[in-house]
Amino acid sequence: MSRTTESPVDAHRTRTLRMGLLVLIAGIVLITILGSAGPVHSTPAKVASSSAVYDATAFHANPLSVSGLTTTISDSLQLGISDNPHTICAFGANSCPAGVGLSRVTLSAAAGSTGVLAWPNVQVAFVIETTAYDGVYDPSAGDPGLDPCAGAGSGSAVVCEESNGVPFFIANAQLIANSIAAANPHSQVSFAMVDYFANINNWDDGDGAEYHVDIPSFIPSSQFGQAVKSTFQAGVLNGNWYYGDSDLSDNQLTSSSITAMYGTIIGSGLNWANDTHHVIVWMGSTAPRDPNYPIDYCVASDDQFYAYEGCDGSSCEPSYQFPGGASPQCEGWVKSQDGNATHSIAELAKTSPSCTGSVGGVCTVDAIDYYDTPTDYESQGWPTGAHNGGPGGTAVVQDASHIILSGCDIAAATGGTWDGPAWASCPDGQAGTLQYVPHGSYTSPSTSNPTLFNALRQVGFGPVLETQVASGSGRPIFSFVPFGNIAPAPATELQATASCVRNGIDLRTCQTEPEILNYNGVTYLGWNWSTNSTSNVMYLGDYWTASFNVVANGPPYAAVPVDACTTTDCKAGGSGAIDGLYSSASYVPYTNNTVITESFPLAEVTVQLTPAATSPPNVPPAPPPAPPPFPILAPSPLPVVQQVGVGNSVGVANVSLQATAAGFLGAGFTTISIKNRPVAMKVAAKSGSFKSMFDKEAGKGDSGIGRFE
Repeated sequence: MSRTTESPVDAHRTRTLRMGLLVLIAGIVLITILGSAGPVHSTPAKVASSSAVYDATAFHANPLSVSGLTTTISDSLQLGISDNPHTICAFGANSCPAGVGLSRVTLSAAAGSTGVLAWPNVQVAFVIETTAYDGVYDPSAGDPGLDPCAGAGSGSAVVCEESNGVPFFIANAQLIANSIAAANPHSQVSFAMVDYFANINNWDDGDGAEYHVDIPSFIPSSQFGQAVKSTFQAGVLNGNWYYGDSDLSDNQLTSSSITAMYGTIIGSGLNWANDTHHVIVWMGSTAPRDPNYPIDYCVASDDQFYAYEGCDGSSCEPSYQFPGGASPQCEGWVKSQDGNATHSIAELAKTSPSCTGSVGGVCTVDAIDYYDTPTDYESQGWPTGAHNGGPGGTAVVQDASHIILSGCDIAAATGGTWDGPAWASCPDGQAGTLQYVPHGSYTSPSTSNPTLFNALRQVGFGPVLETQVASGSGRPIFSFVPFGNIAPAPATELQATASCVRNGIDLRTCQTEPEILNYNGVTYLGWNWSTNSTSNVMYLGDYWTASFNVVANGPPYAAVPVDACTTTDCKAGGSGAIDGLYSSASYVPYTNNTVITESFPLAEVTVQLTPAATSPPNVPPAPPPAPPPFPILAPSPLPVVQQVGVGNSVGVANVSLQATAAGFLGAGFTTISIKNRPVAMKVAAKSGSFKSMFDKEAGKGDSGIGRFE
């Protein structure tokens, strides 16, 4: 058996295969190890109604931690906490030195710069133009104008180079919506629809509407196809593929696109929702009535315009009365016509509340110019005979160019996309891709248009500049857990407030009142970013604050932690989790479904005890002074001539005893020695002689007798 020698290419393939197998085995081993070592995340507990108690059992049983896959974005929310005043009386009193029993705590959360690109929910409003060349021409109306193709028939011929855009959209609305949703799998996309065409003035014969809402509520893609047929086709087209009495007595190079776009942007009859991205898909083939896009009707196939307007198309869109107010007179397309910078469709897409509330802060407009006679200056639909007219004529080229330019400009001004005839391109370089598809019979038109379908599938959602940082996880995003004897103030004194700021606007869906939650006897507070669960998402630049009062219900009477928290500073300050609970932000970053639980920092407050009220000591009254055993008569003091000092010998007769005693006793160190001469007293008796005891003893020779020693 011969051995086959491997070629260098085969040898390389073998080595590559072996290396790939080793990498695969190593990857399986690594995944197994990580899977066994990784944290187990519990199913998020659900928040009950606002009056119910939050069940934190799951949170307590398996405290959520940050895995290695998400540590890089664990600080996506910058959390803060403060309290004022920093010293309060215990038990809510105001009689301690601090003079106040409540401290106001403020929590804050700012969505930083570490979020990831968001795929927001998107609302798409189709604005469908219905002029004759858009695919709804009615040859039975009997007014073919100067179009050579329509004039050659007998009430059944369609106009030259008529787009099948409208019939295609009706027949494929469901497929179009499904394809847009499939092209944006991270977003929930919903759809609405508006139609229009007429310029109601002394020229148009009154056919059609300047603004008509077909589908007012944004519905899922699965419902869109049937809704288009049951509203637009059944109602506006009376069940047909064409627009009754739409002929060349009506305008076909300009239309009420400014009015239609104005109503769509402000949401007249539409339920635009905040916290979704708003996209408008405009489809047509006319220019707006704006002096920046002049139209020469003298080279058009219309047979009525000259009698009323002359050759130049109107350069002013009349004011239109919407239910919520009138649009400005002569509203511009991308530039103002009256000096007011906000009076243009492009600016309205950036300043209307329906657009500033959109994710990204703007309504994006995607424009599609059909490939038909108005956009194709080589079309046979341009009648010959007029000066600078006919296919390729100077005025015709200018008309077609202005129509296409208006579509390019509105897309560029709002960050949208543009598509049009394959030969055309926009100033910013966007190139058209549409190929012409013949319309076919007006009662049974062609409903296939591959390039138009692809253009719709790839409509852009614009520059979504905001990025998602955190979304709700089935429990309150923010919670405040008090520590020790600190507690939320009673309901009558809590005075809770909150704000949710996006693009400088305080959102109306912000949860301003916290939920009062309880777990194992711990009462704490919880908030979400939004009361609407589908809008409970924070994006870059969003800022949340909540303020409320707390009270100290007991000792220690010192500086104590306000909140239960788990940061390094919290641990150093004596705080920590209580039964697994702590003040935190709990959310899901958009990178994966792993819940992040991030602790708020530490706040401290000094608690003072009100001094106890004490009565003065009960001292018994002093007893009255005892009377002296015998009366003492104080002699009248004599003047003391010489000074008395230590060592002086002073005769008693020369010193007032009271004054001297007071002086000596006051000095405290003086010893008094007083000597008197012996005194012999003789007493006369009634009879005989009598000698005192002193006399009797004196004769015995005792020297001590008769002296006071």
